[in-house]
Amino acid sequence: MRFKGKVKGDLLLVVVLVLIGVGALFYNQVIVPKKGQATKVIIEIDGQIVQELDLSQDVDGLRLETKHGFNTVEIKDGKVRVVEADCPDLLCVHTGWREHVGQLIVCLPHYFVVKIVGDDVNPPVLDGFTY
Repeated sequence: MRFKGKVKGDLLLVVVLVLIGVGALFYNQVIVPKKGQATKVIIEIDGQIVQELDLSQDVDGLRLETKHGFNTVEIKDGKVRVVEADCPDLLCVHTGWREHVGQLIVCLPHYFVVKIVGDDVNPPVLDGFTY
């Protein structure tokens, strides 16, 4: 099937987009996992650590109350996610599963942060966030 107006630039654009996609997939599957083995989940509310959980142990429906609302955290198969929250935008819920060292799940309306850390002596630190 031939399309009118198809030019070499269209083919070049498709090739570049495919290469970017393959590069992003390679980075996420090969480079990111080499940053260290994720072992713990640290949950902070208002900048204070309130819970430290082992990523290897499944936790179903851990509900954490803040003065701004609640978040429900689930750990399964070495991954963590926020299952439920009563914040207006639900970005923390839509973030989905996280499993690599350094990844975060953040619920700004509740000042709620879930960090994945490993056994690294000098873990990366969050430089701060604004209220």
